[in-house]
Amino acid sequence: MGALYTSAAFREYARAQVAYADILLTKHAESTLSLCRCGRLHPCDEHRHWLEMRTHFRQFLVDEQYSSEVQQPSRPHPTQRDPSRPDDLG
Repeated sequence: MGALYTSAAFREYARAQVAYADILLTKHAESTLSLCRCGRLHPCDEHRHWLEMRTHFRQFLVDEQYSSEVQQPSRPHPTQRDPSRPDDLG
């Protein structure tokens, strides 16, 4: 993954893109009989596109309100060393 930008302007832009994607994903949600609300098969191309856009811009908002929706890596749990094994094998 590339560098995360921290400028306030970019974060505001990312927030706006996520909000816009949420609106359009609502407009292209599944309706009935596996159809999108726009009348095409669900998920339609618009739904897929805005899902990708939301995922892309959400990565820049990890420490904000969307952090609960983004899976954070867990810290490694230290294991007990076996004294009978040398450090380079273990």
